[in-house]
Amino acid sequence: MTAKTGREITLERLYAAIRRAKTADLHRAADFLEWAFRVRKGCRVQRTGARRAQAEAWKRDVDTDVRW
Repeated sequence: MTAKTGREITLERLYAAIRRAKTADLHRAADFLEWAFRVRKGCRVQRTGARRAQAEAWKRDVDTDVRW
């Protein structure tokens, strides 16, 4: 028998909770999960922009090349 991953254990707990839940509970849980996804997506966009800005920041402090 193989060991279960954390995701498998969590999904089993979630399925057990779904069987006991009322429709309103499921609605609130779905809303929360969608909100959490949007938060993570926004964080990912912010981090990407910050990384890009940091990678380009050195250009502010150097002179541009002189080409003849």
